[in-house]
Amino acid sequence: MGFVVRCSGRMEYANSILWAVAAGYVVTIVRNYVQFPLEAALGILAAFTLFAIILANIRARIQYIEVKDEGITVHKGLLNKKVMYIPYGRITNLRISRGIFERLFKLGSVEIDTAGTSLVEVVMGNIPVHYLEELQEAVQKGGRGK
Repeated sequence: MGFVVRCSGRMEYANSILWAVAAGYVVTIVRNYVQFPLEAALGILAAFTLFAIILANIRARIQYIEVKDEGITVHKGLLNKKVMYIPYGRITNLRISRGIFERLFKLGSVEIDTAGTSLVEVVMGNIPVHYLEELQEAVQKGGRGK
């Protein structure tokens, strides 16, 4: 065993583009009532969309879960880096959820509860389905003592 579960930026990319299209439509309607250079407004909108796509790509690369024989290690954060090791014996619950838009993009979310706390220790979204299945199988096998 031993693999890495990475987030996908697919949903953020699509979300950024949809917001850009909607905002572009609003800008063209507002331009009928307020005079301003349309090219400049659409250029600014394109720059914000590109920035959002770049941020989604960075987020997808820095947030991941390492699955090993002894347990999992969760890596999160760019400026405030957080690394959390969880042995399989401490995992009390693994929840996988897939909303309608996540199913459309073949993604899902995972929540991991651990012993000793009433809070959800790990919440990570936008994970491709094949990783979710591998993670679930690894936790089930690891929890049984192999």
